[in-house]
Amino acid sequence: MVKNSTRSNEAFSETRTNVANRRAVSILLTSLLLLSSGCLGSADVSEEGTESTTTSIELVVWSTYEIDSKEEETFLDSVVEWMETNPGIEVKVEPKPFFQAVNAYKVAALGGQAPDLMRFSNDQLGSIAPIRDRGSPLLEDLRPWLSPVQREIWDPVALQSMRYEGDLLALPVSQDCVSLFYNKALFDEEGMEYPNENWTTADMLDAAQQLTFGEQVGISIPTKDPYRWFSLNSGYGGSLFNDSGVPNLDGEGSAQALEFWLSLELEHEIVPTGTNIETMKNHFVEGRAAMIIDGPWQWPTYEKAKIDIAQSLLPIVEETGLRMSPMVGFKGWSISKQSPNKAAAVELAMYLSTEEVQKEAAKETRTMPVIESLYADEELLADDVLAGFIAQAREGFPAPTGRTMAKIYSLLPIAMDNAYLGTKTAQEALNDENEKLIAEWES
Repeated sequence: MVKNSTRSNEAFSETRTNVANRRAVSILLTSLLLLSSGCLGSADVSEEGTESTTTSIELVVWSTYEIDSKEEETFLDSVVEWMETNPGIEVKVEPKPFFQAVNAYKVAALGGQAPDLMRFSNDQLGSIAPIRDRGSPLLEDLRPWLSPVQREIWDPVALQSMRYEGDLLALPVSQDCVSLFYNKALFDEEGMEYPNENWTTADMLDAAQQLTFGEQVGISIPTKDPYRWFSLNSGYGGSLFNDSGVPNLDGEGSAQALEFWLSLELEHEIVPTGTNIETMKNHFVEGRAAMIIDGPWQWPTYEKAKIDIAQSLLPIVEETGLRMSPMVGFKGWSISKQSPNKAAAVELAMYLSTEEVQKEAAKETRTMPVIESLYADEELLADDVLAGFIAQAREGFPAPTGRTMAKIYSLLPIAMDNAYLGTKTAQEALNDENEKLIAEWES
């Protein structure tokens, strides 16, 4: 247990070394708990409401940031800053892979080993919210912890996205969506104009064909990734759910969207066979891909690779006149219902969601904030990259929070694979998986 600030800094330095070596992150920082006017109140009080002379509290935080990323570095810095003003709290931060974290949380919570805090995306909350452990939900409803004034600081769409059947299950800290990234140098070499907001999918296809030769790739996209396909589906008039909340994967326009998406690899041969998210990233980092569809979380990686990178709004679908509309996901900090230190956990979650922390993350990592005042912040708007992401998000649709949303990520790839292999038509493949999704929704 760390006893002073010097040893706290040493502990954190050791932690950052561990992160760099891709080992578990552990931040151990301890001293005396300061009294505050926040959720902790004006005296040290245990969860049972009894005054305590012991001020040492341990919080376990599961982080789902990519290891070694600028996002993770900025997050860890924020934790240290909070520790400096809240001594007496020992924080252990453990990295969890984003796509495996939800299932890991379920297992841990049902075994009575849930972390105090975890960062969830709003479309993950629907798979956690219905689960009960001995009659109790796994996540704390945060409404009683917030005053009406405190709730007003967030974008109301972001705050609403963190609700499930009325309960507020997370405090929003960021939003993100994909846009069109391009390598300016590759366009310059061929004397071609850059993508712009008036581009159509026909323009994108034409440019990709011209820029595909030898080892160079015109556009690299993971053709079996539902998340990126959602944008094209919206541009064709499709939706994931209808107005009544019924699953609608096989609705009007969705089959055409899937056919066009797969044709980029199967027919036009401008997407390399078997491209997944990791190979897409490698194509761009290596300077081989002229265009990709990716999000702000990867922008620092591409900048570090010295790519002459720029971005544009996703194009307008030629056949419909509708712009490709990405799904906008919101991420936030949730508190475990099992946490023995909810007051301290809420204090940390509140800090990680503040205007100060969100602005720093936006400046350092181009992470889009969800604080109303930051949408008009002159310093942030002066950043063309961040302004571009915000403009793209305004063209998107909020990620659904319902429990069947999580199932889309497991069922839609089956439809994509069947259509890709030709064992079913795109319409048949979507029909079959949507029937399963409706059965899940009705259960």
